[in-house]
Amino acid sequence: MRARLLLVDDHTLFRTGLRLIVEDHPDVAAISEAGSMADACAHPREDIDLVLLDIQMPGMSGLDGLRLLRQHCRKARIVLVSASVAPDAVHEAWSRGADGFLFKSASGDDILNAITLALAGQPCFPISLGGAPGAGNARPAGAPTPALTARQLDVLELLCTGKPNKVIARDLGLSENTVRVHVAAIFAQLGVNSRSAALLTAQRMGLCTPQFHDAT
Repeated sequence: MRARLLLVDDHTLFRTGLRLIVEDHPDVAAISEAGSMADACAHPREDIDLVLLDIQMPGMSGLDGLRLLRQHCRKARIVLVSASVAPDAVHEAWSRGADGFLFKSASGDDILNAITLALAGQPCFPISLGGAPGAGNARPAGAPTPALTARQLDVLELLCTGKPNKVIARDLGLSENTVRVHVAAIFAQLGVNSRSAALLTAQRMGLCTPQFHDAT
C-alpha cells in the first residue's frame, strides 16, 4: 500500500519545492500540506503515514509540537526538517522521539532515501553530525564496519556488479520495492548517497569485490 505524506512548514515556497521532490517517490500515493502545528493536528489522523515536520515555525515549533503530533497520528512516522546543521539539533530531535532528521540543504536523493528508510520503519539520522547512535544517513570517519544483514550483503554484492534494482530483484527473488528498501538501508549504513560511492566504500571496507561484465 502506498503511503500518505503530510508536509508541515510555514513557508509555502519550501513546501512546494519539497512536494516536487517527494512526488517522485514511487511509494508515495498522496501528499497533504499544513502551514502550522494547529493545521497539522486538524488533519484527519487516519490519512497520515509519514510527516515531514519543520523544526522552526511560529507559534509552536516542530520540536515542541512533536509529542502533540505523535498523539494525534499515532501510526505515522515523523521526520524533522531543519535549516540548522548544528549537532545539538539532531540530538534534540532524536531524544524527543523523532524517527529521523533532514537538513533543508539535503539533496533530492537524500530526501527520497530518508523517506524510503522511514516508511520501512528504519531511523534516518545523520550520525556523522552527532545524531542518534546506531542510526543514520552518514557514517563518521573511522567508523566500524556497518552491520549489514545477510540479505543486504546479497544486494550489495549484486549492486557492486552494476546491476539495476529490477535485475537484483529477479536474481534474488524479491520485489523491486524490497530491493529499493535494502539499497536505501545500505546507503545509510555506508554513509553514501549514490551507487558509485557505495561501490567504492564497499570495496574499501572489503564488503564486496567488483565484477565487470559486458553490457547485454
